[in-house]
Amino acid sequence: MTSNEQANLSDVALEKELLGMWRRELKDDNLTIDDDFFECGGDSLLAIKLLLEIEQLTGKTFPPSIIFETGTVRQLLERVIKTDKAQPQVSVLVGPEQGKIIHFFHGRFTRGGVTVKVFSKMLGTDYRIHAMSPHFPHEGKLPNSIEDMAKERLQKILEAQPKGPYVLVGQCNGALVAFEAARILVSMGEEVKAVVMVDPGIMSVRRSAQFIFMAADFFMRLMVIQKNQRRKHLLWVSIKLARTDRWWRRALFFFRKKASPKRSSKKKPHLQKLSHEWKELQNLKQHYNNALLDYKPLSLNVPLLYIALRFSGYAWRRITKDTVFINIFRGRHNPWGETYGPYLANKIREFINF
Repeated sequence: MTSNEQANLSDVALEKELLGMWRRELKDDNLTIDDDFFECGGDSLLAIKLLLEIEQLTGKTFPPSIIFETGTVRQLLERVIKTDKAQPQVSVLVGPEQGKIIHFFHGRFTRGGVTVKVFSKMLGTDYRIHAMSPHFPHEGKLPNSIEDMAKERLQKILEAQPKGPYVLVGQCNGALVAFEAARILVSMGEEVKAVVMVDPGIMSVRRSAQFIFMAADFFMRLMVIQKNQRRKHLLWVSIKLARTDRWWRRALFFFRKKASPKRSSKKKPHLQKLSHEWKELQNLKQHYNNALLDYKPLSLNVPLLYIALRFSGYAWRRITKDTVFINIFRGRHNPWGETYGPYLANKIREFINF
């Protein structure tokens, strides 16, 4: 389809094309414009593939989260018509209106909150997910610390749920924002029933890492290296430590002989978009790495479930002594697949219902 044909595509024709995509990808000719993509069998990889087809059809660019944020052809059509380049929404409610609210900081930069609907489906109909994205440049000035990120998202939490008790779940960098949001709520006199942290890649909590950072900074000062250059070197050290941590967990996996699915080394063609977007988001990644390097969490007396997948989390015991740990060796950083997803969702459900 040429650019002129794309521009002249009527709303009715566009609706027909989108519905055709829905039916073709989900292999169901009876789907209507009000059937939800994920409830009808769609997953995160299929959503990205569908997104590429929509962009080719319309000649417009959309964030990967748009399939997750809309779900149906009717809602998607409204977003597609209204804008030439949609931005990710800060927060989205997923699930039945009568469900108990779980505030979920999904922490994903490139796939948006696509996996949130998979997680929601695994939790069941008793829960409603309030999914919140990381901070993106289109929102304005990026917060410089994890604590400030939590403050920025607090209003969204209170809008979705004015009073507690609160349940907060976070994945990757979002796990740390969820932890700090819980601290703010407690300081306000609100009840936090539970916090769940899923595989945050945080090095600054460990005493061994703190010693390495301090020693590296000391020797760089002796060498009269400027502050901004010292900062770059410390970030490099932090990344290397994280990679070493993953290497050791893989080594322990082989010694403990845990079962793990085989991973394909092939790159799926429809995931090329993700790699391209990730290159464009290098500055954002750098901003978050800076925030992680500076983050020094204080103790917080709330029930906490810590799920370690690619990164070890035992150092967190010093932060919250009553932490319940689930340690999966050689786990995937995004765990909501068939291998670990149902098991972890069940454990989370048990924990927040204690």
